[in-house]
Amino acid sequence: MNQKIPEIDEQIAQLIASLPSDRLLQQAKTPAQIEEWHKARQTQILLAECWKSKWLVQDYYPLEEALKRQEISQRKAELMNCCVNEYKARWELCEVAQKYVKRRHALLQIWTGYVEHFPKPFAHFWYKFFHEASLRQYPFQSAYDLFAATLKEEADSSFSVCLEPYYEVPMKKWRQLGKQYTQLLARAELDGIYPKLKKTEEQRLKTNLVWHKVGFSWIGMVLWTCQIEAKNDPLLSKQLVAYNKSLLEVMSLGMSASRNLHGWAWQKGELLCTDKAGGVYRKA
Repeated sequence: MNQKIPEIDEQIAQLIASLPSDRLLQQAKTPAQIEEWHKARQTQILLAECWKSKWLVQDYYPLEEALKRQEISQRKAELMNCCVNEYKARWELCEVAQKYVKRRHALLQIWTGYVEHFPKPFAHFWYKFFHEASLRQYPFQSAYDLFAATLKEEADSSFSVCLEPYYEVPMKKWRQLGKQYTQLLARAELDGIYPKLKKTEEQRLKTNLVWHKVGFSWIGMVLWTCQIEAKNDPLLSKQLVAYNKSLLEVMSLGMSASRNLHGWAWQKGELLCTDKAGGVYRKA
């Protein structure tokens, strides 16, 4: 790594605090969308302060102080702490994985010329996830650039659902997905490699993911590459195991926190909620 550790940690803190992207605020047209952007930005700023408290500033307790001011709940503080740990594990994974991701992207560019010869199921998978990425040059100059792209994608996509004409989040399906994915992560505990799914498990995962909405992402590219390369690189395997563990902690806590929550949706810039499981969506 070319940069000193405190310098890169400060750079990451600034990145975390800058999300979701400013350009998305310009796309927010309704008061509810604008409020949603500011709430997301305030959460990211607090996450950045938490990052600083762990790796840059001694005797600094931003989550505890926010709790005292009753700005966040105890559960949210615990979840934010886990999220920052996941960011750290993601950064350390990207540091090791970046060279493999770059190499794998170069292979995608070669393979794109042979797609017409692929079996139809694989060709469909290719066009869904890799085709557009294979047509572009690898966009990153460093592991930090790759890591930053994964954070931006995550924060921006999480906010952008409110910009959709209609976007529904049924909590029952979300919890089912969380339960299945945490089980997969637990089964990958030893070497980081996900177990091969049975056909029924695969179909259930696709259903819970809302498969038609899933596409290419750089964190997906990182994890897919790691599944291939970790078997031959002990350090990559170690970082993948650590990342999976951090993600498992986030998802487990998130599932626990969502037990009493019901579904919600965005429709034409307005937030709609239900007051019970399977209930009718009403303006929040």
